[in-house]
Amino acid sequence: MSLVPRRGSPAAWRLFETGFRPWLRRRIGAIHLAGLPDRPPPPDLPILVAANHMSWFDGFLVREVQRVLRPKGVHRTIMLERELSRSSTLRFLGGVGFDPGRPQTLRGALREISALREVEEGLFVAFFPQGRIRPAWSEPLDFRPGLRLVARALAPCLVLPLAMHLEPGHSIAPQAWLLADEPVAVSGGESLDPAGVERAVEGAARTIRAHLELHEEGAAQAWPPSSPS
Repeated sequence: MSLVPRRGSPAAWRLFETGFRPWLRRRIGAIHLAGLPDRPPPPDLPILVAANHMSWFDGFLVREVQRVLRPKGVHRTIMLERELSRSSTLRFLGGVGFDPGRPQTLRGALREISALREVEEGLFVAFFPQGRIRPAWSEPLDFRPGLRLVARALAPCLVLPLAMHLEPGHSIAPQAWLLADEPVAVSGGESLDPAGVERAVEGAARTIRAHLELHEEGAAQAWPPSSPS
């Protein structure tokens, strides 16, 4: 049996985080996470996190969601090949690359996660449908239709809209604020509405900003945010 952890497996992440997590703690002052389902979905139902893309840290912030919902699951992140090619570490952690200018590479990425779905329980997939980094306050987020294709490759699955925001606040390192919206169940015969997921992420992002504006320095103590009236 190989002693090398499988790509994107919990063992791969544990090995990586032995050195990386202390480094991350020095650069992110705190991670505030709310809105996740009260009960983790059954392990045979893949989770697809659809999040806004606002910083270099995003993939590692989404990892915090996996810690809660799928700590023993296999992790994949669908990302641009040009980003993946810069680091073998990202591929070791489950990165799956594609080139928007070459549609066949996206089809290959989708075949990989679809095949993985058949052999792995607890599959957890991160995807940033904007396709590029934009400010956290940008609206519209401009989600690309590729989100529908990813959901179709994983279906039946659960799509989790996730808003992320970095704010300096009163600490030297910025604090990360993550807020999930209601999960969307996608069955094998259904097609996901990317515009609906985009609206959900935009709404969660506005809730984060409103919370920070209302509570200012006390935002962490007042977290999670109140439901809109």
